[in-house]
Order: sequence, then structure tokens, then C-alpha cells
Amino acid sequence: MTAAEIATGGGILLAVLTVIQIAPIKINPWSALAKAIGRAINGEVIAKVDQLERDLVGMKAAQEERDAINCRSRILHFGDETIHGVRHTKEHFDQILRDITTYERYCDDHPNFENNTTVLTSQRIKNIYEDCLKTADFL
Repeated sequence: MTAAEIATGGGILLAVLTVIQIAPIKINPWSALAKAIGRAINGEVIAKVDQLERDLVGMKAAQEERDAINCRSRILHFGDETIHGVRHTKEHFDQILRDITTYERYCDDHPNFENNTTVLTSQRIKNIYEDCLKTADFL
């Protein structure tokens, strides 16, 4: 093949690809070619980004579980204080009620997470809060 034949064939191929891209049919060979080249060049980077996304999802799940465990600890501690007669301000009750809500939502979203330790304590705290509201008997 001569250089002129190659140039002519290349020119025809270029014209055909351009016409196909412009045509109302949504065939876009240039974009597909660029995407394939980009993936070939950046394959390792794409794999690392995918791994980072998986790691981030795992870290987020672990942090949410730690947060739920911390809520559980605060709920149980607050419940113990009420059993021992320690009085609390309305703000303390409001915060522990937010912890109870957060904890219960987490437990609802994660049925395999251990939840049997705070059910009665949470109910006791809510009952004490209702009594304190009725009598305005906060610390």
C-alpha cells in the first residue's frame, strides 16, 4: 500500500466516523474510542478509586456502629444514674432522648445488631422524663 492510498483510506474513515457522530442516530464512535483509551491508560487509577470507595463504605459502616455503641453506653449509664437517684436537667434528658432515637433507628436499620440491652432502660428513661414533665421536677 502506498502512502497516498493510506492517506485516502484514512481520510475516508475519518469522514465516515465524523458523519456517524453527527448523524441523529446517537452513535458516537469518537467518545467510545476516547473512553476506551482513557480506561486503558487509567485502569490502575480507576481500580484504586474503586477500592477507596469500598474502604470508605466500610469505614462509614464501622463508624455508624461505633456511634450506636456509644449511644447505648450513654443510655445504660443514664439509666443506672436514675436507678441510684441521680437527678438530671431537662437538657440532659433531651440529649439522652436523642441518643435513644439515634440508637433505635440504627437498630431498626441493622436487625443483626445487639439491641436487647437497652429496651427496658430506654422505656424507663422515657417514663421518668414524662413524670418530670408533668411535675416540672427537673434538676
